Amino acid sequence: MSGWKVALLGKFSVECNKTSLTGLEARQVQELFSYLLLFRQHPQPREALLETLWGDQAAGKARKTLRQVLWRLQSTLGKSTNSGGPELLVDNEWIQIILPSNVWLDVEELEKTFRAINGKSIEELTTSELEKMQYAVNLYEGDLLEGWYADWCIFERERFQVMHLMVLDKLIQSCLFHHYYELGVPYALEVLRQDRAYERAHYQLMLLYFLSGNRTQALHQYARCVVALHEELDVEPSERTKQLYEQIRSDDLKPSLVREEKMTSEPLTQEKPSLEQMLRSLKEVSITLSQLEHQIKQEIAASNRSSFGQR
Repeated sequence: MSGWKVALLGKFSVECNKTSLTGLEARQVQELFSYLLLFRQHPQPREALLETLWGDQAAGKARKTLRQVLWRLQSTLGKSTNSGGPELLVDNEWIQIILPSNVWLDVEELEKTFRAINGKSIEELTTSELEKMQYAVNLYEGDLLEGWYADWCIFERERFQVMHLMVLDKLIQSCLFHHYYELGVPYALEVLRQDRAYERAHYQLMLLYFLSGNRTQALHQYARCVVALHEELDVEPSERTKQLYEQIRSDDLKPSLVREEKMTSEPLTQEKPSLEQMLRSLKEVSITLSQLEHQIKQEIAASNRSSFGQR
């Protein structure tokens, strides 16, 4: 890939025209650069940067550190201006980084994919979006800036972990919906690698194994689920998971369980019913009202006969 390639997922790295960029070796320079990249949509106040990045230093020392680090970052980026790399906009109060179109940023790719598929039902996702999800989860070579333990970094790391898990979950649902059972297995395993007590992934993996013809692995997966939930959370699997296990154990998986997993992908907002659905609902209401009217007439008639007999 020509141009710039910046990776913040896993190990920090910056390449320009397939060559590692020199001048970013100092951790403070990497930290300022990474922070500006993560919050690239808006200018960052200098005072906020001082508090976030060097809040443990005295105010005067923190300002001096920011000036020095900013100068080193500007110098490094300025050496590569001919390559059309990131540009810093700096004034006395604000600092912002601008990314040209030839700068590839892994966290931006993940965010774009997440925004594209978030809130969509599985039925709405196209083949192209399925491929984009595969591309996005493969970019996740590790958690954000692994080995860094600043408070701001830990918070952002958790945000991208959740984003990654949600894309994985949607991808697994798509594999179930399109009958790509073997394709979905490694994605479910990746979820469990990050959280071994994630019961939903155990459930999905049991389905994927069984539907791909591997009943034995499906049963083993339930056993792993039981152990993980006990050791991590001291709870048993839900009744839903137990029900799936019993269906697999007796080799009698009901289609309703598979449909139920597909339905979990539907957005929380209610979709507008079709004309056919509306007519069917109105017909059901009409039948119910007719039955109720008939029942009321019967009760009135019975009441009148009772009153007449008393006379």
